[in-house]
Amino acid sequence: MKKFLRFLLILILLIAAIVVILGIIEPKDINVERSLTMNAPREVVWNQLVNFKNWTNWSPWYRMDSTMKLDYQGTDGQPGSSYHWVGDAKKSGEGTMTNAGADSGTLKYNLAFMKPRESKADGWIKTEETGGQTKVTWHMHMHCGFPWNAMLAFMDMDKMLGKDFEAGLKNLKEYSEAHAMDMPSADIKETQFPGHIYCGVHKTVGWNDMHQFFMDAYSMLGKELNSRIAGPATGLYWTWDTVKHNADMAAVFPVTDTTKAVKGAGFFNVSASSACMVAYNGAYSGMMAPHMALMKYCASKNMKVKLVVEEYIKGPHEEKDSTKYVTNIYYLCDGMGNMADAKK
Repeated sequence: MKKFLRFLLILILLIAAIVVILGIIEPKDINVERSLTMNAPREVVWNQLVNFKNWTNWSPWYRMDSTMKLDYQGTDGQPGSSYHWVGDAKKSGEGTMTNAGADSGTLKYNLAFMKPRESKADGWIKTEETGGQTKVTWHMHMHCGFPWNAMLAFMDMDKMLGKDFEAGLKNLKEYSEAHAMDMPSADIKETQFPGHIYCGVHKTVGWNDMHQFFMDAYSMLGKELNSRIAGPATGLYWTWDTVKHNADMAAVFPVTDTTKAVKGAGFFNVSASSACMVAYNGAYSGMMAPHMALMKYCASKNMKVKLVVEEYIKGPHEEKDSTKYVTNIYYLCDGMGNMADAKK
């Protein structure tokens, strides 16, 4: 019996020594990070990330345990909002995720796990626009203090959690790409376009050349019109050719004085008209979604669209973060007035 107790004591001391040694040499912080690029507008992806109520569309843990109960607190998408889940003890357990800040396309979050073991973590999910696509990077940090960090010698947390991140990003990619053109019809308003007199450059422009066309036109118009400018830079679109990949369009500014001609530009009188309108927030690469929504809406109402107007309320000259761009999109329909294109 004494030999057994001595052996047991030695074993306990040996285990304790191993734990202490591993606790000293093993890291106390766990960092897991995965990235994936998605062929969807940044705004579509961001809407899935920042609004916790949308996580059921792609969350890897929800798909593992779709019977989990969820409840939400606060204004979804805003700092301080959160969701609490209770699920199968072996699959998802219980915990709370809180929005710790959402700005510049990055969602910061805090995690508090109650079951199966109490622990805390924090992290962020970042979206970056890359050539019309969206790169999403998901990062999580967890501090594991001494002596619990000794267990990390026997557990590959990066591999264990990383596979969940990879599954979540894959689900997010599939969902975002399948809904890249979606936009709630509730965001569309039937309104009255006030009408303006514009001065600008009218041209048929290839899709790939539009950025440079706008840059050149607005630069010239800004210098020539100066104090005559009476509103935001605007785009007028008469046709959008999906076969030839070009548009009959004009880059213009609203003006108060038409007495002095501008070389290379003309005047456009767009009268007040009934219109369908969307106030779009986000990068220009994501504007196909609101346009598709407006086209479907107008078609469902049997409205004939005669002109499309884009007012660039806030753009790259005022804001570096493309998620904060503001564009008012009008589809002028029944009742639109006449337009006159003055000769150069």
